[in-house]
Amino acid sequence: MSLPCFIGKVSDSHIIIESQEYHHAVNVKKLKINDKIEVNDLNGNCFVATINKIEKNYLIAIIDSKITKDIPKTDITLYQCLPNKLSKIDELIEPISQLNVKTFIPVISQHCALKPKDIQNKIAKWEKIAIQSIKQCKRLFPVIIEKQQNLFDINPKEQLKIVFYENEKNNTLKSLKIKTFDSIAIVIGPEGGFCESEILHLQKKGFIALSLSKNILKTEVATISALAQIELMII
Repeated sequence: MSLPCFIGKVSDSHIIIESQEYHHAVNVKKLKINDKIEVNDLNGNCFVATINKIEKNYLIAIIDSKITKDIPKTDITLYQCLPNKLSKIDELIEPISQLNVKTFIPVISQHCALKPKDIQNKIAKWEKIAIQSIKQCKRLFPVIIEKQQNLFDINPKEQLKIVFYENEKNNTLKSLKIKTFDSIAIVIGPEGGFCESEILHLQKKGFIALSLSKNILKTEVATISALAQIELMII
C-alpha cells in the first residue's frame, strides 16, 4: 500500500511537517502517532518516517529509511504557447509533472492575446501546483516554472528540438532515427495554431516540425499526447 506523501524539513534524524502540510496530515488525512508517512525534503531526498509527536502547529516524524528513486535520464523542457484562458494551464501542471517535464516555459505567440503581467501573476500559483503534484506522482523535484518568453526569443540548447505542427502531414516521432536523447525541447502551439513565420523561425533554430495527430487537437490535449508519446519513445 502506498504511504501518504508530504513535504517536510529534515533535522538530524527527524522530519518536521508544518503549515499546509501539517493541516493536510492531521486534519484531512487524520494521521496519528505511529502512522508511517513518506516525506520529500525538496532537496532530492525521500524518506519513510514514523510520526512520534503531534503538536498544535507541527508534527515530528522519525526517519526509518531513505527511499531510492530513479531520476529521468532525459531532461524535457516544455515550451507551452499559452491559451487565452490561463486556467487551462492550472490544470496542465499536474499531468506534465506525471509525464516527467523538468522545465515549463510559458510562451507568448502571435495568436496569444494575453498581457505579460497576467502571465507573471500566475507563476506563483503554478509553482505551488507543481510542488503539490510531486506528492501524487512521487517524483523527486517539482517542475521548474520559468518566466514567460516570446516565441521569437526561444533559443534552446537541448539535443533534440521538436515543434508539433498541425500542418505537418508526413513526419512523426516514429520518423526519428535516434531514440536516446539527453535533453529534449518541445514546443506546443496555441489555440489557432502557429503562423507560418513562427514555424520558419523555429526551424532556423533547429526545431524539427512533426505531426502529432491526424486530427486538430486542443492545446492541452496536444501537450499531454506529445509528452505521452515521448515518454514511450525514451523509456
